[in-house]
Amino acid sequence: MEAGSSSGSAFWLGLLGLVILIVAGSGGIFWARRMARGPAPGPAPGFTLEDLRAMLDRGEISQREYDTARDAMLHKTRRMATDERARRGGTDWGGPESKRKPAR
Repeated sequence: MEAGSSSGSAFWLGLLGLVILIVAGSGGIFWARRMARGPAPGPAPGFTLEDLRAMLDRGEISQREYDTARDAMLHKTRRMATDERARRGGTDWGGPESKRKPAR
């Protein structure tokens, strides 16, 4: 009787291990796919140029501070765009029309 009980518990223990392995593997795949997609879209963190302009209009910052902050934001945005373009293998954001020269 004891031999049957031992093989029965081994069966359930093996089944439990298999279920744990499947759940852990599924979680790992879900996590990897989510990380591959990148950050979730949503509102931009921090503040916008519009917020910066409002601070200037309210007198919370000077024109010089506004210009410095605006230039820093534009520099960061350009750097991020360059990094993203490099990550994509040098392709631009758009399709065939992106081959046109940008307006100045």
